[in-house]
Amino acid sequence: MRKVHFSYFIQSFNLMVEGKKTFFESLEPKSALLVGLVAGILVIGTLGFVVMGVYALKGSSAKANNSNTPVAANNPAATTPTQTPAATVTKSDRPKVELFVMAYCPYGLQMEKAYLPAWSLLKNKADISVKFVDYSMHGLKEVEENTRQYCIEKDQSDKYIPYLQCFTGKDDYAACLASAGVNTKNLDSCVASVNKQYGIIDKYNDQSTWVNGQYPQYPIYADLNTQYGVQGSPTLIINGAEAQANRTPEDVKQAICASFTNPPSECQTTLSNTPTSAGFGTTAGTAAASGGAGCATPAQ
Repeated sequence: MRKVHFSYFIQSFNLMVEGKKTFFESLEPKSALLVGLVAGILVIGTLGFVVMGVYALKGSSAKANNSNTPVAANNPAATTPTQTPAATVTKSDRPKVELFVMAYCPYGLQMEKAYLPAWSLLKNKADISVKFVDYSMHGLKEVEENTRQYCIEKDQSDKYIPYLQCFTGKDDYAACLASAGVNTKNLDSCVASVNKQYGIIDKYNDQSTWVNGQYPQYPIYADLNTQYGVQGSPTLIINGAEAQANRTPEDVKQAICASFTNPPSECQTTLSNTPTSAGFGTTAGTAAASGGAGCATPAQ
């Protein structure tokens, strides 16, 4: 095959510029054929490269899209986490509100300080009470205080809110009994009777009966604890279902008011939305208080 020299192209170009011959006319027949073949191959190759590039890009994009699906499905950070929904509190004309605590649980005390203003506001519109978790975590003094409060609420109910307002502010039950006007003779009789009925002190003295071998049973409300699934202090139950509320008077009030079929006018009253500190005292908390049990054993 005859080679096409570069000088042919230069010569042909000069002739074309001078207007004497076209580019292909300036070539010999065999050279023109060879140039045409080479040009055709280059054009076809270029088109093929472009087409292949387009398909390659499409394939890469499709692969990327397909690979995203299982990654998103299996990656917890890429999907909305599945959460167990909280029980729905049903509405009623007169809600039943029960706060389960341990008398010396710091978070139970914090919740009680939020609970009392809402209780005072709504006490004539709802059945509101304090009850006790079925085990104790803070020694004999808590077992005794639980029973003391149980008896005051049961037999001298009009004295209970004043007593609890005093007791949550300072750990001095004797002074609070006096300031609330509790009849101590009747109280002592009730405590002795309840201890005998439920074997409270006997269970405390028999460590073999303690929960996990660590926490004495407190059996007065054992059935309700089981029924509601109470795990620790504080636990707020409204109309038989656990309700969530931050530990502020306004949040507790709103939780109760949301359970009325027709909320009473008292629900329009705005209470404090500032939590107190956990434990005894009325010092304001430094951060928003969360709902849920704060004193609880992980397994019973």
